[in-house]
Amino acid sequence: MWYGWNEGMGIMMIFGWLFSLAVLFGIVLLIIWAVKQFNQRPAAGGGGGDNALNIARERYARGEITQAQFDEIKRALGH
Repeated sequence: MWYGWNEGMGIMMIFGWLFSLAVLFGIVLLIIWAVKQFNQRPAAGGGGGDNALNIARERYARGEITQAQFDEIKRALGH
C-alpha cells in the first residue's frame, strides 16, 4: 500500500540537504566578499596624498586656486 513512499522521501531529503548546503555556501561567499570589500578601503589617514594632489591639480586647472595656493598644497602633501 505504501510502496515507494519511503524512496520518495529519501530523494526529497537529498534535495533538502543540497539546498541547505547551497545556502550555506552562498552565505560563506557573501561573508568573504564583504571582508574583501572592507579591506579594500583606504585607511583614514594614509594613501590619500596622491588623490589630494590630483584634486588640487583639478582645482588649479579650473582656476579655483592660485599658483601659490597650489604650491602650498604640494608642499603640505610632501610632493
